[in-house]
Amino acid sequence: MVHLYPLLPLLSGVVILWVVARDTRVELRLVRHGMRAKARVIGYHETSTASRMIVQFRTEDGQEVHAEHENTGWTASRSGEIVTVAYDPDRPDLARIVAAPWLSHWVRGMFAALGVVLMSTGLLLGYLEWR
Repeated sequence: MVHLYPLLPLLSGVVILWVVARDTRVELRLVRHGMRAKARVIGYHETSTASRMIVQFRTEDGQEVHAEHENTGWTASRSGEIVTVAYDPDRPDLARIVAAPWLSHWVRGMFAALGVVLMSTGLLLGYLEWR
């Protein structure tokens, strides 16, 4: 069992990097191909495992949309705050906040760095244990 310990940081790093890559891919797709709109933070949807911001905006064709946004900075926002969202015209309920006073892209970079460090640590420990 002791020989499997290097897998813990390795797998943790892989999972973190996968989540960061998925999040980055979704955001880049919306930023490049999505429409933009001004939105208002109208509340939060909280469960025992997650908390998501709810934003309200109108699409170009006048449809009012309430969308939940996953974001690590949700506690920095205030209800009623105006933000900019990017949305897919075919699925506007999957909007993402792309501009807000509290929004920082450093968080994604820090998680990516953490994933790389964990993965590298797991590889190093694996090399030392299994050589």
